[in-house]
Amino acid sequence: MVEVMTVVGIAAVLAVLAYSSFSRLRPRARLADATNELVALVHGARQHALATGNDVVVMVFPQYAGPDSTGRVVVYEDGDFALFGATSTPNFAGYDPAVAVAGPRGDVLVTYDLPRTVVVGPATGAGTGTAMPAPLSGIPIDVDCSFCATGGDRRGAIRFDARGRASFFSGNGLPIANQLGGTLSLAAPEVDGQRTLVVTAGTGSVALRNRGG
Repeated sequence: MVEVMTVVGIAAVLAVLAYSSFSRLRPRARLADATNELVALVHGARQHALATGNDVVVMVFPQYAGPDSTGRVVVYEDGDFALFGATSTPNFAGYDPAVAVAGPRGDVLVTYDLPRTVVVGPATGAGTGTAMPAPLSGIPIDVDCSFCATGGDRRGAIRFDARGRASFFSGNGLPIANQLGGTLSLAAPEVDGQRTLVVTAGTGSVALRNRGG
């Protein structure tokens, strides 16, 4: 009986240790999966623009609250070339991510919600004072989303044109001038560090920069 109780006690301790280790790994895995999904999504948007000749827009809504998440990304094929027009229907400035409607020649390609515990952040992005190496040093990387609005629902967008080039738009639907590229960071509160997506304007190339996490 003593031997049986000893074995059961050891098994219980090992189970607790295994659960604790697994619990620590889950947030890190969710962050990695979300980042990889976002990279694939943005890269796919660029490829679709090249293939169709239409503008393809990656709209980011950091404050959108779903049942189990905060943050929604909508990929929209803008065959009308009108999403950023002030009087167009729909238009980016007034776009409702919960409804995700499309224009006459538009199409919602993907709607992606960040998984539970993964958010756009932290506020300092890849870190205060952090900079990209030359020749990309002009791309801001020390904010959580370099092309998102600073107030309201903080929406922002990346538009890929028929040549695969990227341009960036803030919440009012106006293009951001002289933007060499844009960045978007993801974080998980239980995990130190973050993962930052970097999109260059001229080529539309997509890269990932990790710090911790």
